[in-house]
Amino acid sequence: MRSLSVQAVRAALRAIEWRRVALVASEPFVLPGEFRAAMVRILAYLGAIGAMSLIAAEFVRERHAVEIAEPPARPAWIEVDKPWPAFQVAVPGFGEEDGHYAIRRHPAGGGRKDIISFGELGRTQRFVSVEIYRAGGEIGDFGRAADEVRAMASEHGRVNTLTTAMPIPSKFGMLQTFEFAIGPFNAYHCIGFVRSFDAPRAQIGGISCNMKLLVDRSAMSCALDRLTLISAGSDPEIARLFAQAELKRSFCGQRDHLLYATPKRPDMASSVIRKPRLRGRISR
Repeated sequence: MRSLSVQAVRAALRAIEWRRVALVASEPFVLPGEFRAAMVRILAYLGAIGAMSLIAAEFVRERHAVEIAEPPARPAWIEVDKPWPAFQVAVPGFGEEDGHYAIRRHPAGGGRKDIISFGELGRTQRFVSVEIYRAGGEIGDFGRAADEVRAMASEHGRVNTLTTAMPIPSKFGMLQTFEFAIGPFNAYHCIGFVRSFDAPRAQIGGISCNMKLLVDRSAMSCALDRLTLISAGSDPEIARLFAQAELKRSFCGQRDHLLYATPKRPDMASSVIRKPRLRGRISR
């Protein structure tokens, strides 16, 4: 009897403990006050950070769209498509089919550059480029001759060891010259030439390069002697400049063909002195 009563008491106690656990588990889960306040602040901070991220992403997206919508910057000089030549030059050793004609215009100042080139650096034995620059409002005055030659040559590569050389004569007057090398084409010997005019505000210059050989200065002078104007358009000053220069043309060192006959190559067959035959004489 005693053992049965002890077991009954234990069973009753276990029932009471499980009932207490069930009651506690059934009550709502309540956090302490400080912990709830900290959680509220953390959620507020996270919400603010998320809102700022959305605003920054929208701002960056709008700025990128504006940058794409803006037109690209225009270059200082614009090359004309299908240029109509206004000048012509004949370079000894090159034919007309070897030449390339380009026209560049300055959109703001109105200046114009006519560039006639023969050959190509790195591919041909010789390279010659002649530039006629009619200045507009993009510049005040032309720079020093050395700076102008360096600017023309730098379009083809790095200019090395620019030194002053003897001037060359032409129908436009004496042109200052400079010797230099263009990297990476160090095998070329180059000479740059330039002459500026005040009326009209024009400049004639260019470069001449020869691979592993010295540049023929007389050929350069002859090429400038053959530089002619085809069409002046609405520029009477450039027409006057070329008309006055034509009066000083030396025809590549020869005498004026308008006043003197051009010497011809002697015919070896006709140069043999023959005894004249008389009329009526019986030949033996």
